[in-house]
Amino acid sequence: MLRYGRIYMRLHRLLDRRMAAQGASLARTKMLLFIANNAPVRAADIAECFSLAPRTVTQAVDTMERDGLLVRIPDPDDRRAKRLAITESGRQVIRQTEPLRRELTGLALHSLTEEEVGQLSIILDKLDQAVGAEIDALPAGASAASPSQD
Repeated sequence: MLRYGRIYMRLHRLLDRRMAAQGASLARTKMLLFIANNAPVRAADIAECFSLAPRTVTQAVDTMERDGLLVRIPDPDDRRAKRLAITESGRQVIRQTEPLRRELTGLALHSLTEEEVGQLSIILDKLDQAVGAEIDALPAGASAASPSQD
């Protein structure tokens, strides 16, 4: 498992550096992807999913709202709360980073045969199910949301 963690961190660093070289932010893109795939969401959902302090998420959301990448909308279930939805500009940011994300995924998998990629997919599905079952077994409020796309 140590090797998995090392590979994950190396890919994460590579993606972060390559995105930064293009003027993009991996952290912002991950939040935008989460919002796009789960909208409308609360800032608390983002904080829980990415294990971030609520203040950190608020600052990021304020910046992305100011940049026109997302909007706050009223929560139909709670008049005091706001939900977040991505704007067309936010979708454009995601589209701009998609080629790089696909390229790096290909880079990570290019040395594998189709059969090995299939085996890896099966293994990752099993790991995802096992971890998901553990998260589901946690007491309410202790579980972390799962991003729909990494």
